[in-house]
Amino acid sequence: MSKLSAYDSEAVGFDSVKSSKRPEKTCSTQTTEFGETGTGSQANMSADIGCTASPEELNAQEDILREYPPPGLNEFLRKVVPTMMEQLDERDKELSFNSSDSEEEEIITAKLFQEIQVNTDTPSFGSGDHQTSTVLDLSFSSAGNSLAVSIGKAQHEQWCQHDGLIRIYTAKRSADDKFVHSLDITQKNCVTVVRYHPNVAALFAYGTTSGEVVLCSLRTLSSSVEENLQLTSPSGCHGSKRVSFLMWADSALTNTYLTMQILNTGKRRGASDQVLMSSGSDGTINVWQVNTNLNIFEGIVCYNVNGSSKMAAPDISCFDFIKTYPLRSWDEKTPDDIFVVGTKCGKLFLCKIKPQEQLEKVMVDPVFEVLEGHKTCVLSVVFSYQKPGVFASVSMDSELRLYHVNQLGPLKIICLDVPATCVAWLPHSAGGVAVGARGADVTVCDARGRSLAAGLKGEAVCLAFTHASTTRLAAGDSQGAVRVWELPGRRTRLTPEDLLF
Repeated sequence: MSKLSAYDSEAVGFDSVKSSKRPEKTCSTQTTEFGETGTGSQANMSADIGCTASPEELNAQEDILREYPPPGLNEFLRKVVPTMMEQLDERDKELSFNSSDSEEEEIITAKLFQEIQVNTDTPSFGSGDHQTSTVLDLSFSSAGNSLAVSIGKAQHEQWCQHDGLIRIYTAKRSADDKFVHSLDITQKNCVTVVRYHPNVAALFAYGTTSGEVVLCSLRTLSSSVEENLQLTSPSGCHGSKRVSFLMWADSALTNTYLTMQILNTGKRRGASDQVLMSSGSDGTINVWQVNTNLNIFEGIVCYNVNGSSKMAAPDISCFDFIKTYPLRSWDEKTPDDIFVVGTKCGKLFLCKIKPQEQLEKVMVDPVFEVLEGHKTCVLSVVFSYQKPGVFASVSMDSELRLYHVNQLGPLKIICLDVPATCVAWLPHSAGGVAVGARGADVTVCDARGRSLAAGLKGEAVCLAFTHASTTRLAAGDSQGAVRVWELPGRRTRLTPEDLLF
């Protein structure tokens, strides 16, 4: 290239038209327009080589290809394409926003998955007592593949003289994932409350009317109770009175209480240590350090609710600890050391975990505020999973109330037209609660009182949700039957109005 001249001259290479019919093999980078004035090395033909048929041939086949597109195609596309585009647009909205704006789609339909008739025709439920055995409590395992049901007598005149029964049902693939009876656990007294650990599938606890708290490790689900490891709380727990509620601590709360235990005793923490909390009708809440591998069942602290006052100890019916939200913005931050206690007289006590210097006493009063409670027995209190600091409570007068920990009075009061028995927040809903009732269907509504679900036919004296991928709701009735429903995922677009109370 260095020998080329620096000025323009005639083309270097070959001429565009050659008289010689021999094809040339020399190529050049110069751009040249070719014509049809002769025959050369590059042939330019006027034939349409891109089509396989000439216009004359098309006209000759009038019976086959008279016109394009074929008759009827345009009408077919006019009918199909608009509907197809609407479906594609709707699919894009679901994938982009994962929401549903229409009022009709906000109501979900529950499907009855299974109905379990709990058999209670055992000699332990002796003759002479005409009171029907009822479902006292139920609980799902962490994976949702096991269900524990407690059966016993709902009322006792003085003290319990009936044997308690817990039935464990396990989902079997051979039975189309239906729950099949796998184990029975019997007690000398009625079992008032049962709780699976939310993370450890084999860890299971229950409380009795005599004040005992029992811890079970159901790793093998053996038919023999002796082969399943059991630990019992120390004697005299809750004044030998009825255990009203049980709750497993989450990871943050577990670290808080185990740190207290380490400072109090100087013992090292075990890798599998867990924290279990129990309340009794004697007005106390016990916090336990438990470990089935090391046979540990020790008390961390005992709260004497409202013990500093000169009044009688309240009969605790329920309690719940606030849910922690470490990733919330600063304006939505709430204290993470608060719990609320409900009583049979209708009072609601707002309590706080005491710092270490105040836990040297044997009995600690955690109450720092008394809320404007109900007029009758508080049946259940539960903190919201979605709204920090908000909890719901339901009482025997069928009032559903919503509170915030920063306010003494309720945010909202919803008067139900059914005899309510229990309440639970929907795991995957912004503000939906499920309310069980005696002699009426289960109600699922939001903070505005709007119905969110249909198909939940049947009464419920206790409710339990699964927190697995498939949302299931189990409800036990007063006739010894358990119904399990499947709830489809409710897609909602969260707006500030949806969470306003």
